[in-house]
Amino acid sequence: MNAYNGQRIGAATVALGIAAGAFDLALDYTRKREQFGRPICEFQGLQWMLADMDTKLCAARALVWHAASGAADGFPDVAEAARAKLLASETAITVTNDALQIFGAAGYSRERPLERMVRDARMFTIGGGTAQILRTVLASHLLGRRLPQTRDGYVKADTAAAQRS
Repeated sequence: MNAYNGQRIGAATVALGIAAGAFDLALDYTRKREQFGRPICEFQGLQWMLADMDTKLCAARALVWHAASGAADGFPDVAEAARAKLLASETAITVTNDALQIFGAAGYSRERPLERMVRDARMFTIGGGTAQILRTVLASHLLGRRLPQTRDGYVKADTAAAQRS
């Protein structure tokens, strides 16, 4: 299972790279694109979007760095890796979607890299542990108990008794 933790940090790092690239494109676009005779970076609504995108990126980057740097036995802690991948992957979706919103229809074109970034970001909430599984991993860690996920949603009595012995 330790290898999953390393993979989760790797996936979080790639998700962050995609998000950072989308942010850079959006930032540059707001400086160059003009509407009503001025660059759109002067519009307060877009300024707030950029500030939120930057804040989310910085938070996710710090969490990924923290998880990666704390790998004592060569692999990150399971909870740290889960937190990092969860936040980085969801940040990638938020930031790429916000960048697409800033670009408008121009960002949706296959002629621009942003369209692919939006599609690629989605993969990181699925592969290597879905966002829901990562939340279960974290809850197990926080509660100090295994939280098995079965088709019925609980551990059958005979299975629970066998696990205790």
